[in-house]
Amino acid sequence: MADENANVYGGAPFAMPVRLLVNEEQADEASCILATMAQPDSDQIEQLKKAEQESFPKNESADILQELKKIRGWTETNTVFVVLLLAGLVFYFLIQLSSPASTRSRQRQVESWNTARTALDNFQYDKAAEIAQRLTEKTPNYYYGYAYQGYIALERNQLKDAEGYFARAYELFPTDEAKQPLEAVRKRLAAESPK
Repeated sequence: MADENANVYGGAPFAMPVRLLVNEEQADEASCILATMAQPDSDQIEQLKKAEQESFPKNESADILQELKKIRGWTETNTVFVVLLLAGLVFYFLIQLSSPASTRSRQRQVESWNTARTALDNFQYDKAAEIAQRLTEKTPNYYYGYAYQGYIALERNQLKDAEGYFARAYELFPTDEAKQPLEAVRKRLAAESPK
């Protein structure tokens, strides 16, 4: 019986059960010992109580109780803190979910302009033009979309299209900054046109 539970208690993976041969007299003697140990007499109980009281004097017990109360106080404080933190996170996510759709759509639009810029940087002009066209259709009165489409057309060497986009951007936002690319494209068109 020594190795029967070897696998359960972390023994060898291939431990084989071994049965020990026990004499009948030895088994009877072992059962008598176990029976007497199971029924302690009153003297043994009193000795155990005295030993317990001697090993833990009352002032040590009071110290232990005081330490346990401190630990309990810390535990309660930490529990309250964790509950408040979780409630705050839930409240934050509820606010984010109930935020106006216009805020979220602006965030998506910014991400999409970044996507268009990345496509332009990677020389994927068709993809960049498609994204810019789609975003310009969403906000037709915003100059940036037309200006961006003008830059894409300029990169593709489509000067007439670029002039149209830059002219529309300048109509919506008449500043020197918006006028400079329009004038540059018009000068280039004039230089390339036959006289």
